[in-house]
Parts: sequence; structure tokens; C-alpha cells
Amino acid sequence: MSATYVYGLVGADARLPEDLKGLGPSGRVSTIAHGEVAAIVGDVPVDRPIGTRDDLLAHEAVVDAVAATTAVLPMRFPAVVESDGVVEELIAPHHDHFVDVLDALDGKVQFTLKGRYEQDVVLAELVEEDPEIRALQEKVRELPEDASYYDRVRLGELVVTALEERRDDEGERLVQRLEPFAAEVVAHRPGQPDDVVNAAFLVERARIGEFEDAVEDTGRDLAGRVRLRLLGPLAPYDFVPEG
Repeated sequence: MSATYVYGLVGADARLPEDLKGLGPSGRVSTIAHGEVAAIVGDVPVDRPIGTRDDLLAHEAVVDAVAATTAVLPMRFPAVVESDGVVEELIAPHHDHFVDVLDALDGKVQFTLKGRYEQDVVLAELVEEDPEIRALQEKVRELPEDASYYDRVRLGELVVTALEERRDDEGERLVQRLEPFAAEVVAHRPGQPDDVVNAAFLVERARIGEFEDAVEDTGRDLAGRVRLRLLGPLAPYDFVPEG
């Protein structure tokens, strides 16, 4: 019995883009339908385990290309099942649930917005606004490095704390500004103190232009302080229901 790679699920009547290239040796991508749901499938490498960065990029390229034209429920990477199990174990037992999820995602795509402070600019703001940071910075400048070790550690702690407080406030306001243009929003905790925002927006296709314009306006207002990067349209990775 052969193994099959599953990229995601779509409606049974969905048409795949013609230029899809899968992660398997043949590169072919097709669908296996059951009722109102179809699985996007392909072959798997037989000479190595799946899980490389290239495999992940191929997985995302397939589901993002499909998402550009139709609702898709992406599978978590990597998803390998026996060929007979695509219908019997994956689709059939959960058919009605998948139909409901695809209906909820119909006409929507994900955009992911990431933003990072221009570090020199924001650090200068912190020094100017916080007397304790400013005084400690002036103190360590006047001392040899070995004599100011603990002061430097304390300065670093103060800067990180102040930066995180500012990040949390500005990041929340940034998401709130764009929230009216999205059907749903998932905000993730930024990984670094100078990461301002990492949020996913589920946007109706009819409002993509409106959403992108709002992001551009926001970027202009933050120019010189925050670098924004908008990714999308993408498959709705952050809006896949649990279970």
C-alpha cells in the first residue's frame, strides 16, 4: 500500500491551478474527492524522510496557490497517510465538519503582518523620555567597560523592559487600527523586544484592496520608526479550527 501526501482540503468542485508542483518525486498534485470535500494530494519521496525546509516551502507553495482562487483548509505539515486512508480515515469521518469549515473560509484569505522597530530611532526615544535610562547611559559612557559591567547589565534590563512595554502598547493599537478591515484576527506574541507586531488577518477577497490600502497608510504613519512587512494572500493557516 502506497503513502500519499495531503496538502489540504477543498470543496469537491474546486479546480486546482495547472502549474502546481508538489514535494514528491513526480511533482504532480491532484485531488481525491468524497462527497462535498476533496483532498489535495501528491506522492512522497521514497528515499528520504519528509521534513526539510524545502519540503515545507513546497507544501506552502501548493496551498497558497490554491488559496489564491478557492477556499482551502491547509493540513499541518507534514501530513502523510496511506492512499486508502485519504477517504476512509481523513475525509469520511469528518466530512460534515470539513464542509462547515470550508464554508466559513469561503471568500477569505489570510494576510500576515510583521513589524519591527527601527532600533536606533526607538532607543533614542527611550533615552530621551526615561530619566533613569538616560542617567545610566551617561554613567556607563564615562567608565571603563570592566568597571561598568553591572551598570551595563542594569541598563540593558531597563531598555528591554521599556521597549517591551512600548511594543505591547503600540502593537495592540496597530492591530486595532487594521481590525475593522478583517473578518478575524489572530495576534501572536512577538518573539523579540523590537518586534512590534506579528498578526494574522482573515480578509474577505472583496476587501483585499481596502485592507492593503489600510496597511500602506499605517506604514506611512510609522515610517522611520517601524518597518512593516505584509505577507499574502496566503492560505488561512492561523484560522484552522482545533480538532
